[in-house]
Amino acid sequence: MKIAFFTDTYYPDLNGVTTSVENFAHALRKQGHTVYIFAPKIRGAYKDHDRSIFRLPSLKVLSSVEPEIYTPTLWPNKNFRRMFNKKFDIIHAHGNGPYSLLGLSVARLKGVPFVMTFHTIHTYYTHYIFNGHVITPKMVEIALKTFAQRCDGVFVPSEKMKKELQKYGVKKEITVIPNFLDFERFNHYKKNYLHKLLNLPLDIPLIVTVGRIGKEKNIDFILRVFKEVFAEDVKSHLVVVGKGPEKDNLQTLARKLKIDKRVHFTGAIAYENMPSVYHDAALFVFASYTETQGVCVLEAASAGIPSVVSDDGAFEKMVVDGENGFTLPLDEDKFAEKILLLLSDHSLRAQQAKQSRLVALRNFAGEEITEKLIKQYLSVKKIYHNKRE
Repeated sequence: MKIAFFTDTYYPDLNGVTTSVENFAHALRKQGHTVYIFAPKIRGAYKDHDRSIFRLPSLKVLSSVEPEIYTPTLWPNKNFRRMFNKKFDIIHAHGNGPYSLLGLSVARLKGVPFVMTFHTIHTYYTHYIFNGHVITPKMVEIALKTFAQRCDGVFVPSEKMKKELQKYGVKKEITVIPNFLDFERFNHYKKNYLHKLLNLPLDIPLIVTVGRIGKEKNIDFILRVFKEVFAEDVKSHLVVVGKGPEKDNLQTLARKLKIDKRVHFTGAIAYENMPSVYHDAALFVFASYTETQGVCVLEAASAGIPSVVSDDGAFEKMVVDGENGFTLPLDEDKFAEKILLLLSDHSLRAQQAKQSRLVALRNFAGEEITEKLIKQYLSVKKIYHNKRE
């Protein structure tokens, strides 16, 4: 098949959508399919090395969110001509923004089926747009419902996101196609990467969290949890990996809690170094309530470290409670208790670390998930062309 991905975010932006697009494109190509990627053209030094990636002239329409939102400007250029001249069997959009709308328009012009993966619960992010005074969560629900009803196929990465769309009133069939990772990537890493980066002794246990530093990621909760850990454990340090608008506020909170000497904000770390980040951690902790499928939690499992996370459907099958970590309600005392248990019980930590990789491999095998996606493509194509006939 000839498949066109239209994505609202792609490299150099690092996020769950970028990872999903890259991994599915690679897996589909391995099975003999052709995948084209249409994404915003972003000014800067970054250059694509894949000739199947087509950057379209774009205008930044919103910079208060991350990733920033771009809209295609529709200037006639060679990549736009290629977009209209190439033949596609199916168009698959990612991101639910202007580029997804462009993908829908191209699909209708070409007479091919259009499917979309709903990666994000956008209702949690309206506060980034004019401080939530213009666009309300209810408006976003209506927009997503309308968009979903126009699709020939609706995909989501988790049961949690499926229930969310159904709550909005989406009546179409919704198929869960989880994201997966290139597990081989996590076999190669630099030893003691974070310890060296932060100039810490190698015997210091590192508690790591990864993600955009925004309110919705609930990192302030993790800081308060670490204050309890700090009171009982004299050695461990907390490392927050990522960038975002809440960094200054969180650093202020760390000082207020008097834990700032053992809390480190690394900023963004290059994609190729992330396996080294996870491998250098004693354990991973995550408390976001806005995820649809927490890719960073899956990355931690793939690196073979135990995790302490909230009992959220987004992390289902990534962390199996008691097997490769703990899933808990958002209770500071309970989080601190499990973190301290893993820090003090080296045998338990080693056992859960060993299970983490097995849990990830068991539940998120890329070949099986890609096969499911291909079957859905074929099913959507058949139904679409039968209707047209």
